[in-house]
Amino acid sequence: MAPIYNNTFSGKDALAKFYDPDCNPMLPLVEIPTHPFEKDGVHIYAKMLTFLPAANVKSLPALNMLQKAKEAGKIDTSTNIVEYSSGSTIMSLAILSRVMGLDGATAYVSNKTTKSKLNLLRFFGLETKLFGGPGQPSPHDSNGGIFRASQDGRTGNNFNPSQYQNADNYRAHQRWTGPQIVKQLPNISVFATGMGTTGTMTGTGSYLKDFNPKIVNVGVCTAPGDLVHGPRNLSLVGDIPFPWQKAVDVLEDASAFESFAASLDLCRNGLLGGPSSGLAQVGLFKFLERTRLEGGLDRLRADDGSINCVFTCCDLPYQYVDEYFQILGESYFPPIQEEALLHVDRYPYQPEWELAAEIVLSKILVHMSNEEMCDKKNSWSGRESSSRPAPCEDLVILDIRAEVDYNKRHFPAAISFDIGSDAESPNPFLDTPTMTKQWRSLNQQLSFDEKIKGNTMVIFCYDGNTSRIATSILRHRGVEAYSCAGGIGACWKLLDRIDGRERRD
Repeated sequence: MAPIYNNTFSGKDALAKFYDPDCNPMLPLVEIPTHPFEKDGVHIYAKMLTFLPAANVKSLPALNMLQKAKEAGKIDTSTNIVEYSSGSTIMSLAILSRVMGLDGATAYVSNKTTKSKLNLLRFFGLETKLFGGPGQPSPHDSNGGIFRASQDGRTGNNFNPSQYQNADNYRAHQRWTGPQIVKQLPNISVFATGMGTTGTMTGTGSYLKDFNPKIVNVGVCTAPGDLVHGPRNLSLVGDIPFPWQKAVDVLEDASAFESFAASLDLCRNGLLGGPSSGLAQVGLFKFLERTRLEGGLDRLRADDGSINCVFTCCDLPYQYVDEYFQILGESYFPPIQEEALLHVDRYPYQPEWELAAEIVLSKILVHMSNEEMCDKKNSWSGRESSSRPAPCEDLVILDIRAEVDYNKRHFPAAISFDIGSDAESPNPFLDTPTMTKQWRSLNQQLSFDEKIKGNTMVIFCYDGNTSRIATSILRHRGVEAYSCAGGIGACWKLLDRIDGRERRD
């Protein structure tokens, strides 16, 4: 099928074409401009398999395995896919099974899988079945999830693609990845990739060897006793029946720390790749460094004197973000400024909760009793009645200024609520210690009888900032609260203008 070069996919089979590499441009091959081997004439390229529609390398074998199974009549629209995988493979199978009109997919997952990873599987609509024991079991371990998936795949409408034993896994890379690299970089000298199912190395590596036997294939495993999602320790790779040994020339390993650190560096320099991508780069760098120390780089040179290396950028970092912090530590990341704000002021704000002085006054005047109306000028001028007025029946006025300022002048029926701040206190939204103090005080003290939730509450402070905080807290608790924009001073100015007009009249 001819590629669709304008990258537009239409019709009932649009998604099928979108996921078909034969209908797409080749995936990017991007040179890394800065690395430790520049002066040696080495060029290092990342094969951006993350540019696949499912954003990970596993979508290629998933597609190939499903296509071949459909051609062989092993699956149809009633088929449910089962596979042991907590990551890219099963997510790709889930997506592609829907694209191909199958019934669905079930992920067989280690109980060591993180909650966020489980939620990601559920996000893609996957049923999940947990298994104890090793997180990366041998395919031959009868207690493990890989073996159980192979057994369950023979029952009912289930089908197990069996990524660890199905040759169509690695043949996907013979079909697509290898040919693309050869077309893009025919004078390639070294290819490096992580090894989990070994599909990428077996398929791509064997294709490259057929093209040029001098190409060095570097297989990268996880360091013994360590864990990087996707790749495996060499001891576990040995149980996989694919002919990866014929494709691999050199074996390297990379620790979780090295892999995550390399991934972080790739991301910060513009190439978004997860820990498996970092692992492949680390393995490549280790091979080049050892070869340089042994004086063997010249054996890798192409006719033009260059050494062209490719590693697979095969996963994205986002689902592993928490692990970057756990594995690398805080020193690898910039500090959070004003971190104290993470523990306060966590409730929402809405602009309609802040009212202009004119609207606030209209609300107050509408709800005031006749007696209060007659006495308003005395209270507003600061002359106190013998006792504090009771709140209106359906309006609560809350004055959160210092009590000394409340006593000088306040609205009738206003409740004084001194939180220890005065007119000289900094703007809490511009001063973290003030925000921390005011929010904690308000959050602790603003608790009212449940019946107040049926009332309207108007809140005053000096400048309208602290009252915004109080409004946010009260709204979070179900109270219909409003803050006066500009604070109580804006109301005094408006009232003084009204009083001045009344006297002139």
